[in-house]
Amino acid sequence: MEYLKLFSDQFKTVQENPYATRSSALLLPIHSAIANQVETYGFKTRSLKNKEYNFFGPYGEKKLDIAIFDENKLVGAIMFKGIRSEYNKNRNNYFENMRGESQLLIDGNIPVYQIILIPMKCKHKNSAGKIVFETPDEKSTENYNSYILSGYKPEKLKLGVFYIELNYENFTASYSTRRVEAIKETTMTEGINNFCMSLR
Repeated sequence: MEYLKLFSDQFKTVQENPYATRSSALLLPIHSAIANQVETYGFKTRSLKNKEYNFFGPYGEKKLDIAIFDENKLVGAIMFKGIRSEYNKNRNNYFENMRGESQLLIDGNIPVYQIILIPMKCKHKNSAGKIVFETPDEKSTENYNSYILSGYKPEKLKLGVFYIELNYENFTASYSTRRVEAIKETTMTEGINNFCMSLR
């Protein structure tokens, strides 16, 4: 459960220091852990721990969260998104941004694994400034499920959408029973392992 601990630690850090939410240092532990897991397959990586790789595609460029190299050749990428605040209001933006950056990599012939962690209780302030919690609506699940079933390119794009039960009192986390049906993996670790094996 290392990834869930690192994810829940982000919430603890932000509670202790609200300004930390804008810092790349907040993402460094989980990005480094992903890179370390990828490297157990004999790949080299570029990530926050040793400077992100800037990918130039056919119609744009993108800094890759974890760039994966076989020798000196870029062979894959992992993009990570962990939701830490209001989700429903921005769920379509998250989804469209994921599709856009995925297409940039796919068109550049680079396989990508898109990971998104979504808390089942998303904390944010309402218009009155009061802290409230929301539950991700079913539309988010339907978006990802429909996209996978619509005939997207699974050989170039892998999705890992994981709903998380997060305890805001002691900052512990576990995987929720809520799932995107078309995604077979139940954990990030399993998804990353399968993605790395597909690159061999």
